[in-house]
Amino acid sequence: MGIVYNNYDDTVADPHTFRQLAVKDALFLYYRCPQVDKHVQLFSHYNEIMFTLSGSRTMHHSGKSWTLGKHSCLLTRKTAYLQELPDVVGWEVLAFYFQDDFFRQVFNEYRQYLPLTNLPEPPRDMLMEINVNETTKAFFYSILPYFKQKLPPAEGLLELKFKELLFNIFLDPVNAGLLAYVNSIMDQQKIPLWEVMDANYMFNLTITQFARMAHRSVSAFKTEFQQYYNTSPGKWLTQKRLEHAKLLLDTSGKSVSDVAFVSGFENLSHFSRVFKEKYGTSPLQYKKREVDI
Repeated sequence: MGIVYNNYDDTVADPHTFRQLAVKDALFLYYRCPQVDKHVQLFSHYNEIMFTLSGSRTMHHSGKSWTLGKHSCLLTRKTAYLQELPDVVGWEVLAFYFQDDFFRQVFNEYRQYLPLTNLPEPPRDMLMEINVNETTKAFFYSILPYFKQKLPPAEGLLELKFKELLFNIFLDPVNAGLLAYVNSIMDQQKIPLWEVMDANYMFNLTITQFARMAHRSVSAFKTEFQQYYNTSPGKWLTQKRLEHAKLLLDTSGKSVSDVAFVSGFENLSHFSRVFKEKYGTSPLQYKKREVDI
């Protein structure tokens, strides 16, 4: 239990399943999702925009859920999330991976045309719903023929198409929250370490995976972590996960096994051991005690 798959690495490694168009470090994919398990934990060190052509998936993060149906669109920032397989068979999707620098590049190039007055506060969610209007929908469908060509399209053309996508999304007033988020990171050199940790500690990510999402080397990540939190990543993660698990045992009807899974523990036995060390009782005994009170 608790394995977190790198969405970006896994798709790049399987071009047969995930048909790909690449420009520099940006990547457009077209695929039918091969997911078979009811729940999978995924993470990426890239931003990702997903547009559903058919079928459905539900994403969960920090107690919130986003269901993608036909023609719905979602941005996942550099983060982990839980992906749920619904009863609807199949999920045909276009996905666009890119770094923050591409956000900044498009924002700067088209700044004079963007509706930047009276922007709302930037959303804190690591997943953001994107409104799809007729122009944006037409753009996504205009990309599909490129995946069927024998010869790949010119990189210059693809780069223009990638920019067109973001520009159209930015222009839609309904996406003012997303535009506010991009505006907020224009002067940001790198993602704050605390933002990555607070949003993802409940996933069973390794230190290397956390470092990749934060765009730091492992050594730089550990050094900065120690300076910011005054403790090691391992100790901090165990403490945060235990606090999260205890809260779930107190307030939810989840089983002990489910609590261990959604709190980021590697397995049930490890969770039970560290929980007892911290709180003097096993998770099951603690849960029963809460029921008896």
